[in-house]
Amino acid sequence: MKAWADGLARQARRVAGAVALGLCGLLAACGGGAEAPLQEPAASVGAAAAAGGDNVELLAGVPATVAVPRAKIAAVATPGEPATSLRVHYRRADGNHTGWQIHTWNAAQSPNWNAGWNAAGSDSFGVYYDVPLAAASGTVGFLLHNQDNKDNGGADQSYVLQAGANEIWRLEGDSTNYTSNPLLLPAPDITTVRVHYKRFDGAYSAWGLHLWNGSGLDVAALPAGMQIDNWGQPVPLSAMPGHATANGEVVFDIPVLNPQGDVNRKGLEFIIHGMPPNENDKDGRDNNIRVEFSALTIQNQVGHIWLVERDATVYTAPPDLRQVSSTDARAVWLNKSLVKWPRMAAVTGVRLYHSATGQISVAADAPVQGADGYITLDAFTGSVPPADALRFKYVAGGAVFSVRAADIARLPALHQQQLVLVQEDANGKVQNATTAQIAGALDDLYATANNVPDLGAAAKNGSTSFKLWAPTAQNVSLVLTTALGNSPLTRTTTEPMTRDAATGVWSLTKQGHLQGATYRYQVQVFVRGVGLVKNLVTDPYSLGLTMGGQQSVVMDLQSQATKPNGWDQSAPPATVAAPSDLSIYELHVRDFSINDATVPAARRGKYLAFAEPNSNGMKHLTALAAAGLTDVHLLPVFDIASVNEKSCTTPAPSGAPDAESQQAAVAATAGTDCFNWGYDPHHFTTPDGAYASTAANPLARVVEFRQMVQGLNAAGLRVGMDVVYNHTTSSGQNATSVLDKVVPGYYFRYNATGGIERSTCCENTASENLMMAKLMIDSAVTWVRDYRISSLRFDIMGHHPRSVIEALKVRVEAAAGRTVQIVGEGWNFGEVANGVRFVQAEMLSLNGSGIGSFNPLIRDAVRGGGCCDSGSALVANQGYVNGFFYDPNGANGSQSRGELMWFADRIKASLAGSIRSFEMQTSWDANLRLDQIDVGGIPAGWVLEPGEVVNYVENHDNLTLFDNNAFRLPTGTSKEDRARVQILANAINAFSQGVAYFHAGGEALRSKSLDKNSYDSGDWFNRLDWTFSDNNFGVGLPPARDNADNWNRARPLLANTLIKPHANDIAWTRDAFRDLLKIRKSTTLLRLRTADDIKARLSFLNTGSAQEPTVLVGRLNGVGYPGANFSELVYLINVDKTDKQLTLPALAGHTLALHPVHTAPTAGDKRAAQASFNGATGAFNVPARTAVVFVAP
Repeated sequence: MKAWADGLARQARRVAGAVALGLCGLLAACGGGAEAPLQEPAASVGAAAAAGGDNVELLAGVPATVAVPRAKIAAVATPGEPATSLRVHYRRADGNHTGWQIHTWNAAQSPNWNAGWNAAGSDSFGVYYDVPLAAASGTVGFLLHNQDNKDNGGADQSYVLQAGANEIWRLEGDSTNYTSNPLLLPAPDITTVRVHYKRFDGAYSAWGLHLWNGSGLDVAALPAGMQIDNWGQPVPLSAMPGHATANGEVVFDIPVLNPQGDVNRKGLEFIIHGMPPNENDKDGRDNNIRVEFSALTIQNQVGHIWLVERDATVYTAPPDLRQVSSTDARAVWLNKSLVKWPRMAAVTGVRLYHSATGQISVAADAPVQGADGYITLDAFTGSVPPADALRFKYVAGGAVFSVRAADIARLPALHQQQLVLVQEDANGKVQNATTAQIAGALDDLYATANNVPDLGAAAKNGSTSFKLWAPTAQNVSLVLTTALGNSPLTRTTTEPMTRDAATGVWSLTKQGHLQGATYRYQVQVFVRGVGLVKNLVTDPYSLGLTMGGQQSVVMDLQSQATKPNGWDQSAPPATVAAPSDLSIYELHVRDFSINDATVPAARRGKYLAFAEPNSNGMKHLTALAAAGLTDVHLLPVFDIASVNEKSCTTPAPSGAPDAESQQAAVAATAGTDCFNWGYDPHHFTTPDGAYASTAANPLARVVEFRQMVQGLNAAGLRVGMDVVYNHTTSSGQNATSVLDKVVPGYYFRYNATGGIERSTCCENTASENLMMAKLMIDSAVTWVRDYRISSLRFDIMGHHPRSVIEALKVRVEAAAGRTVQIVGEGWNFGEVANGVRFVQAEMLSLNGSGIGSFNPLIRDAVRGGGCCDSGSALVANQGYVNGFFYDPNGANGSQSRGELMWFADRIKASLAGSIRSFEMQTSWDANLRLDQIDVGGIPAGWVLEPGEVVNYVENHDNLTLFDNNAFRLPTGTSKEDRARVQILANAINAFSQGVAYFHAGGEALRSKSLDKNSYDSGDWFNRLDWTFSDNNFGVGLPPARDNADNWNRARPLLANTLIKPHANDIAWTRDAFRDLLKIRKSTTLLRLRTADDIKARLSFLNTGSAQEPTVLVGRLNGVGYPGANFSELVYLINVDKTDKQLTLPALAGHTLALHPVHTAPTAGDKRAAQASFNGATGAFNVPARTAVVFVAP
C-alpha cells in the first residue's frame, strides 16, 4: 500500500506532517479512487441480488419505503398543498462554475459522489441547482464540490425544508443559507445576535466563547469587566447577556455593531470551543462561526441563530433534528445491554423493535409498521463500564439507554433479527429511528468465541469438522461437494449445522478425512438495508480454494499431499539473531521471473520460479544472501480479487521512449491482465492461485508456495510476507464479499451514520473487534507456522490497535516456536488518526513494543521532498544525495547551506537508529536528544530500540529511487554519477542502525519509466531484468491514470539518452550494492542491538555549524562488543561531486585502514579504494560521491 507517515500547534503540525509524508496515491493502490466520506444509500433488493449473483437468495426484502434508495422516492405534497421543492443558487468569486456539482443526502435524493447533481441553469448571480428531494420535510444535507475540491472546507452543510417552494443562495466559502439574493439586500437593522445552542450531552459548562474585537462584536455592549480574546480562557456561556436554559438548549446574546451605521458591517464571527484543557476542541468546526446579518430574520434589532453540537451549519430557523431511518446505524452498542444514541437526549419512549423477516418500516410522525414486537429501553443514569467507555470514546455525545434485566436473555435471539431503535411520542408516533452498530454487543455476548481453536474446516483423526462464527444468522447449512469413490463424479449435499449458544459458532462434523472436498456455507441472515437473505459464501478461514475463490476447499496442511519433498526436514536459515540483523528485500512474485528467460516458460511469474536455483534471478538472490541479505519480503501472495486466475492477458506495447502508446496499451488491458500488486484481499489465509502453475488444482498453490519458501531458504534467505488485514476487496452483498455475508455489520469499521470507512482505499476492517482480531491472528499463525514465514510486513499497520499487533506477535511466536519479526506501515491517518479510537500501531505509538515501523524521515531527507510530490516539486525538491545546494538543478533558487546541514542532521538521526534518547550536536551547535528535534511535527528520534525503526529510501510505492533522481539531479549528470548517487542513498540505509529495507531492483537502477504508482501498470512498467542490461527507463510515458499531470516534465527526461544507464552502469551498481551488504554483514557495529549500545558506541564527527555539510562521518567503538570484529569503525559518506579532504582531530593517532571489502579484488566500487587516512593528523581524503568505511583491527 501507499506509504503514509505521520496542544493545538502540535496536532496541526502532526497532521500536516503526515500528509506531507505520504497519503498521496493511497486510494488508487487498492484499485479504487477517492470516495466522499458520506453515508451511501442502502442497496436496493434488486441491486443486492444482482451484486451477489447466484450466491444470494432474497427471502424477504425490507419494505419498499426502506429498501429502495432515496433516489427513487419522490417528495409528495399533502393534498391541496403545493409540492415541496428546493433550488440552490451558487456563486463563486471567480465566476467559474465549470465542473461544480451539488451532492445531497437525508431529505434529498443521494447521487453517487462522482455523479452529483449538475447545475440546472445560470443567472446573474451564478448557477442554480434544482435538487431532487426524497421527502417533503426534514433536513437536506449537501456539499458543493468539483470532484474532490469541496467548498466550505468539506464541512457538511444543511438546510431545513419548509412546505412549498424553497430557494436559497450560497456564496463561495460562506456557510450561510441566504433566503434571498445577498447581493441585493439592504443593510439590516440589528444590534443583537441571539444564539440558541443545543448540546446533546447537556455539558454546557464545559464550553465557552472566543470573542474578539474586529469580528463584528460590539465590545462596548459586553458586561463590564468581561475579558475577551484569550484563547486559554474562553468566556463562559453563562456569562453572556440573556443567558437562559430552556427546552434542552441554552440561549445567550452577543451584541453586534449595527450595519445601519456602517454598510461594511456584514456579519459576526466567533468560536465555540472547550474549556481548558480542551480549548482546542472547536466542537467539530474547522472554521470560525460566521453569521451573515443579511440572512437573519430580524425583529426589534434581534436576529436569531441556532447552533447544534458537532454541526458546522449556522441555522437561521429552528432545525428539525429528528432523524428517522431503518437503514442507517447512528447508534452504537457499547456492550450487550447498553446502547448509545448520539444526538439524542435521555428521553422516554425508546423501544427496540424487532422483525424476524426484516419487515420493519418507519416514518416520521407515523407508527412503526411491520414489527414482530419490541422491548422497552430505559435512559441509563449509571456509569458506563470503563473498558466500554474507553473503547467507544470516539462516539459523539448523546444518551445511553439500557436493556431491562428481564430482557437481556432475549438479546441473542433478537440479534438474529432486524432491530430498529425507535423514539416515539406519547401517541406512539415515530420521532427518531435508527439501527445500532453491533460489534460491542456481539463481543460481549460471545466473548468465549475467541477461545475456539479450530474455526474453518479441520480434517484430522478420521473426521472433518466445519465451524463458522455467525451469531446473527438464523440458520447455517454446509453445502459440501465430495468425490464419489475414485470416479470423476461428485456428490453435493446440504446439511444443517448446529449453533452453540455460548459462542455463536455453527458446527458440523463429518466422518472421513475429506481432504480436497469443496464446500460453502449457506447462511440465512438479516442484512441492514436489504432484508432477510440466504447467502452462499466461502469460509473466512479458507485454507484452500477453487479457481477464482469460488469455493472453499478442505485443506489439511499437515497432510503429506500438501508438502513438497523435503519440507519436513527443511527450515529457514538462522541468520537473524536480533531485529537489527534484518536486511529485507521487497519483491513481487510476478516481477521476479516473468521476464527471466532462464526460467522455464511455465514457471515464469509463478511460485515455482523460486525453485529454479540456476536461473538468473535465483543466482542473483543467492549472491545477495551471501553478501548479507536476510529476508525476501513478498508483496501480497494471499488470495486476491484483482487478477483473474482462469485467464489473463499480457499486452506487448511498443513505441518511442517518450510515447503515449505503451501506457495506452497497458491501460486498455488493466482490468484483464495478469498483474496487480494485490492489495485487495479476498481470502486472507490461502495462497493466491494466479501464481500457481494451475489455479484449477487447489493443491498446486499450497505445494508450490511451500516450494517457493524452500527455494528461498535454500538460497540462504528467509521469507517474509506483506499482509493486508486492514481492508478487504469488498463488502455487503457484492460477489467478492465474504465477511459481510457471514456476520453483516460486524467485521468492518463504521462511521457515525453506519457507512463503512474506506480511508485505506477499500472496506476498512475493524481489528479492534474481538473476532476480526481473532481472524487476523489465526491467519497470521497459519502463515508463520504452516508456511514457515519468518517475518511479517503489515500494510497500513497504523489502522490496527497496538495491543492487537502485540498479541499477534505473541501468538505467532508461540505457534512457530521461534522469533518472528514484525514490521509495518505505521502511518497515522483516517478515522483512527491520533488515537481517536484506540492506541494505534503507528510510528509514534510503538515505543517499547519491539515492532518495527517504516521511517519516512530518512526517506525524505535522502530523496528530497515528500513521498508524493508532483508538478514543479518533482524537480525543485532536491534532497541530500541528489544535489541540494551543492549541485542545484536550477528549479529552486532558495537553497542554502543551512538547509543542507538540516538534511544532514535528519539523516544522522536515522543513522543513530532514530533512538529517542540519543544525543548529538546539531548544525546550530546545540546538543539535543533526538526526541527534542522536531521534523514537521514528528520527533527525529521516535523509537526506544533500534528494532523498532525500518529504514528505507525506496519501496514499491511511489517513484523508484532512480526515477526520483531522474527528476531531481541536474539533467547533465552523467550515467556514472547517477549510479553513484543510487549507491550513496543505499549506503546511508545500510549504515543506519535498525532494520534495513531495500526495494527489488534498486540495486540495478530500477526504473518504472517515471510511473509513481505502478500497482496496476502491468508487466511493462514493472519489469525487472536479471541480465542487468536494461533498467526499464524510457519505455514510454507512465500511465495517465496517476501521471498525466507530470507528462510535460517526463517527456524530455524519457527522451534524454544521457539518463538511461548502460549495462556496465547497472552491473556496477549491482556489485557496489553487494559490497554494502557485505560491509553491514561483517560487523555488528552496523547492527547494534540496543539503544544503550548505540548511545555508548556511536558518535558523529564533522558536526556543528562549521561542518563540511556534504560529508557524513560516523564513528563506532567495537572494543569488547560481540561480533564487532573491529575495535573501531569509521564510515564517511561524501555526497558531493568533488573530492573532500577532512581533518578530524579526534582520530589523530588512530590506526585505521580501508575495510577489506573495499580492497578485495572483487570490490564493486574501485573508487572507494582511493580513499585515504593520515593517522598522524586524522586527515581523510574521500573521493567524490563515495561511501567508504575504515576499520581498526
